[in-house]
Amino acid sequence: MINHKLAGEKAKIRAFWTLVLFCIAVGNVQASPQLDSEETAVLQESKPLVTRAGAWQSWHDFLHLKPGQETLPLILTFVNGADGRAKFTDLRIELERKPFASIKEFAGAESKSFDLTGKIKSGNTPLLVQGFGPSGARLVWKLITRKPVITAIEPDPIRLADKIRIKGKNFSEHTGDMSVLFGTVPAKILSAKPGEAELQLPHHIRAGEHEVKVAVHSVKSSPFKVRVKSHPEITFVNLLSAPPGQPLVISGKGFSSDASKNVVKFGSIQARVISASDSQISCVIPEMHFPQWNVPIRVVTDGMPSKGHAFIHVDVRVIPNEGIPIP
Repeated sequence: MINHKLAGEKAKIRAFWTLVLFCIAVGNVQASPQLDSEETAVLQESKPLVTRAGAWQSWHDFLHLKPGQETLPLILTFVNGADGRAKFTDLRIELERKPFASIKEFAGAESKSFDLTGKIKSGNTPLLVQGFGPSGARLVWKLITRKPVITAIEPDPIRLADKIRIKGKNFSEHTGDMSVLFGTVPAKILSAKPGEAELQLPHHIRAGEHEVKVAVHSVKSSPFKVRVKSHPEITFVNLLSAPPGQPLVISGKGFSSDASKNVVKFGSIQARVISASDSQISCVIPEMHFPQWNVPIRVVTDGMPSKGHAFIHVDVRVIPNEGIPIP
């Protein structure tokens, strides 16, 4: 069982390398080391390292990894002759103050990638590049990893009480390694595995369209747009006055067509819901002391309270509402 798991992980990493090398090849054809793709993320990149003729030069830097990122697949890529400029004619690279690579590894190619997966720790790892070449020769390097990808979010649109399922790839099976943001608002992750995560919508989130991002060890996915349904809204009730036991129709929007997911209250007393659609709820005025004037009617749909409320006089007289606005 363990061997199968290891084989699977190796296969994922081989696939990741193949993707990165393909992106590098495309970047070289365009005379630019652009590696932006759906499944790769640049953790860090250098400024152009530019030589002056007739002298060796040194560039000191650090590879910066946040905690947890040392467990990600990591590839360090150098592009010699970046942006269509001249190439370094000689090159020495040190990592952690030890010899790491030289011009020989390039073997005449414009780019060279090195697998650093599991070979460097979180924090700062010293990197030294020493180069020699004609005036204006240019080299750049990038530290690349695999990034999470969102392929679907269910349901869409989302209601406040919904359990949300995000599908994709390159997630973590440990919820502590991940975060999910609706814009800048974090959601609560209930469970996670490499291809799927379940979460709960952040409380007090605004209705409308949101950009959702999944981050694994601070490496963020591209945004995925999803819509959060608005709070239900009451626009009209068909009676101005009626006694307990009288049917009442509430009109509005944002209700659930599943009657059991709508809660209607007259003051603090819950009414029986007979039927419902997205725009109407039929209920029965509950038993209560009467007469009472201006009793507020409120609706809660899927845990989301209605905006504002309507009023009704609970009295023996049945008076239809013939277009009189809600106070």
